[in-house]
Amino acid sequence: MEVLDIVITTNVDRDDAFKQIRDVCAPLFRPFPARPNSSKNLSIESFPTLSDPWLLPWGHKHLIAEQFLRAKVNYTHFIYVEDDVLLSFDNLCYFIHYREILNERRLIPSFQRIEYNDADNHLYLVDQVGVTDLSLKTRVDLDGYAFVNLDYPFNAMFILDRELALEYVETPSFDRQRSKLVRPEWDVACRAAMGLCFENPPAGFTARYVSPIDLSTLTTPSWSWVYHLPNNYAKDSSKPFAKTRTDQQFSSEANVGSWRPTSRVVSKAIEYLALMQGKKRYNGPDSSL
Repeated sequence: MEVLDIVITTNVDRDDAFKQIRDVCAPLFRPFPARPNSSKNLSIESFPTLSDPWLLPWGHKHLIAEQFLRAKVNYTHFIYVEDDVLLSFDNLCYFIHYREILNERRLIPSFQRIEYNDADNHLYLVDQVGVTDLSLKTRVDLDGYAFVNLDYPFNAMFILDRELALEYVETPSFDRQRSKLVRPEWDVACRAAMGLCFENPPAGFTARYVSPIDLSTLTTPSWSWVYHLPNNYAKDSSKPFAKTRTDQQFSSEANVGSWRPTSRVVSKAIEYLALMQGKKRYNGPDSSL
């Protein structure tokens, strides 16, 4: 990776806020001795007049059509990632490797958000609400892994190479209004992150996105995980998210995936307190927008 251009989209427009963003990012742009000829560039795009702040996740779309695909610089990949998701170099290597292998099947390697629960020292899958029966899944076997559709394919990010980007900009999923036809039950922020997930999947699959399952352990490998940094679901008993352990996603044990919602009164009280404390924010497909 010789050139990396990072664009942060925000709805703030104050100079002091821009300085804070640049200051916190500054250490990431210091030269790396192992790659002395590489360069990293940071820019900030502000959208302060949005009619609804949840429209902000759509602010990056023009970068795909106007900068990534049309720029003189020969970009190889475009990555959209929400601000609280950690994407590793292993994640990118996994995507590049299996993207080529899965391409002829019109499938795209995908990711799972995970959280850590310090109460029991386990990792949990944020978006997989309950266990999955692997025997019911259409699969592609590669390198000892079964690539399958996840029950809940949301992962708050996507990666495009140039071929995928050219396809994406022509699909309904690229447009905020037309994307409702693709996934009407997903809110506006979730639809901004779905990429090509539901665009023309091959026969037997409900989505283009597939994740690898290690057939020897019946778990997804760590290089297909992205970390949801807030860890705000794993210990929140009022929400079903991050209640399925990474080692139990395909378990047949009866006591696995037994989350039950708290009473309506308790749930509403928790929601009200979070709102009063200014903590209510979008973190996944449970948003009501």
